Amino acid sequence: MKKVGIITFHRAKNYGAVLQGYALQKAVQSFGNDCEIIDYKCENIDNSYKPFQFNASDPVKSIIKSVIMFRKRSKRIKSFSSFYNNYLRISQKSYTDSEIKDCKNKYDIFITGSDQVWGPGKKGVDPDSAYFLKFADDYQKFSYAASFGVSDISDEKIPVMKSLMDGFQTLSVREESAVKIVKKITGKDALCHIDPTFLWPSDEWKKIAVTKIKTPYILVFNVKPVKSLLDFAENLSRAKNIPVIYITDNPQKKHQGFTYVSAPTVEEFLGYFLNATYTVTNSFHGTAFSLIFHKNLFVEFETARGFNDRACNLLTKVGINREIKNGKSEETEIFWDKAEEILNIERNNAYEYLKQITE
Repeated sequence: MKKVGIITFHRAKNYGAVLQGYALQKAVQSFGNDCEIIDYKCENIDNSYKPFQFNASDPVKSIIKSVIMFRKRSKRIKSFSSFYNNYLRISQKSYTDSEIKDCKNKYDIFITGSDQVWGPGKKGVDPDSAYFLKFADDYQKFSYAASFGVSDISDEKIPVMKSLMDGFQTLSVREESAVKIVKKITGKDALCHIDPTFLWPSDEWKKIAVTKIKTPYILVFNVKPVKSLLDFAENLSRAKNIPVIYITDNPQKKHQGFTYVSAPTVEEFLGYFLNATYTVTNSFHGTAFSLIFHKNLFVEFETARGFNDRACNLLTKVGINREIKNGKSEETEIFWDKAEEILNIERNNAYEYLKQITE
């Protein structure tokens, strides 16, 4: 048995970030390990989820939006805090960038991932980022399904990233595009593993899901700004004569037949996916839970802020073609037995990897 420290985006008030952290911790614990999520206080993440947001480049707009959004943001913080307390095993001590080095002697190994922990960001790579485990000895460094959040890395970022990644004992990433990025940066072969949310079958997720609505509905959930996703959902609602439940905190133009749900708890979020008749999303984890619960899903890859390679790669892997493009998508047949066969192979490979690195 090993003492394992996971470092991830657990403090983000983001459903996918929290649920993948929960799933990875449970998987590591399933081998008898003593596993904690390290309470690393990433300043950028903490600041981005504060109830009151101030943007110096547009102060008036940011203040007005913060006043409008204050109650919703506060509700979300409370909901996520409840999930942390009930489901995550988090280190008793919180660590800042200057303190994270104190962790080195408290754990046998560290796992960074999943999520976009290696994202280069708009300002470039942060050489002090704890998500590269710079504070640990090389023999302690492992990753699981880490993502760069981009499909390629510019040449000028390679030297810094190579120095940060060379010491890892194994490099596990989440997308095939990330395998190529690792090869480009380090010259090493990375392993590609599924997102931690897939480590647990639907029956396990059902145990913590909370049902709010029992009548048929179309669930809409987007993370990136949409192109034609909402138009598609509105048309689907009219065609199927089923109302839309839209999980969103952002104020926007109201759509006919939409019921807007703000800041549901993490358990309620799962329940909305579990009980949906259709799901319409451009979120990677929205796509993931649609697959886990065998939903009649439609996914927008081309968003208003670029292409969602992660969701596209995921559906391609399991042989499902349900892309929303220009407000349209075909309701092609989904072969769930084949999809589950593929996911089970991926799940077994992932468990074997986690078992090996924690033995």
